[in-house]
Amino acid sequence: MANRFTRELKDPETGRWIGKEIWIRVRSGLAVLLSLSILMGGTWFVYSKGWNAWMEFRTAEDYIGEGVQPVEVTIPKGASVSEISDILVEAGVIKAAKAFDREAAANADSTSIQAGKYLLKTQLPAKLALAMLLDPKNIMRTNMTLKEGQRLSQMVKAMSKASGLSEKKFNDALKNWKKLGLPTWAKNGAEGFLFPDTYELPEKPNATKVIKLATAQFNQVADDMDFEAAAKKAGTSAYKALIVASIMEREVFRADDRPKVARVIYNRLKAGMNLQMDSTVAYAVGKTGSVWTTEAERQVDSPFNTYLHPGLPPAPISSPARKALEAAVTPAEGDWLYFQPVNLETGETEFNATYEGHLVSVAKLQAWCTASDENRKKCA
Repeated sequence: MANRFTRELKDPETGRWIGKEIWIRVRSGLAVLLSLSILMGGTWFVYSKGWNAWMEFRTAEDYIGEGVQPVEVTIPKGASVSEISDILVEAGVIKAAKAFDREAAANADSTSIQAGKYLLKTQLPAKLALAMLLDPKNIMRTNMTLKEGQRLSQMVKAMSKASGLSEKKFNDALKNWKKLGLPTWAKNGAEGFLFPDTYELPEKPNATKVIKLATAQFNQVADDMDFEAAAKKAGTSAYKALIVASIMEREVFRADDRPKVARVIYNRLKAGMNLQMDSTVAYAVGKTGSVWTTEAERQVDSPFNTYLHPGLPPAPISSPARKALEAAVTPAEGDWLYFQPVNLETGETEFNATYEGHLVSVAKLQAWCTASDENRKKCA
């Protein structure tokens, strides 16, 4: 084939290349290439025009993709589907309300969209926007945690930090404590009645609303336990049982020891002995980091100083959790008058019916405290 092609391009007599013939062949090849390029270009032109038309059709009422920029969107309580779609359009989340309405109409779960603040994205497909609204993980929640064993002043700081409201607003609200939803048997203020738990704050909180979240939870727990009746059965009042629980929450290391400590408190009260609880003295002097007190602090003249004054302090000293409340109304059986932690690492505590036995336990703690530098720090 190559020889034939060569012969056709050469003069048979002279053997020279025939330029005209070569040019004809080149021109023919170029014409074919040009025709192919025109054909391919036309095909691409038609394809691109068709693709653009298709994309314009697809995005006329809706976006495609996974969204662009994060955006916060608030869905008010009681908002209808059409109101939600309008909110999404205004926030740039979806392109057209009717695209979202159409997706919502095809999804029975769309009626269960919760009110709240959501973290979404701009330029979302309506179907994806609906799916994100139906996923509780996308709700932006503001939580507040109140810890067991904290006194009211500590809880005020926690509520202020979580809500952004000033401590003064909470303290002002707490002054009017009879309007905070406390049980009818409450006395002497709200101390002890803010139940330790984690709460979701409302969209626009105020101090009273935030406090009532915790007092309402206290009431719920107390009702579940039938706390008032249980206290009466235990031979005390609900308010006194709450005070006992608040002391235990500060004094007890291990949950299993709470019923025993409750019995120690009741036995000492029955015997007419001063409670001599460091936790109440710490409350009196405003100490929050430790329940250990000094000899000078134990001489402070305060109704909360149970070294100087007999009986229970006049009010709770902390907010007890449910386990402490339960122990206060269901104390263990025993004749103990003393309890003493002997290992601050494990929380091991010994219970004694005699002062002599108590002194042995105190000596064990002192030995533990001097056993190492680390132990000394825990005993400081």
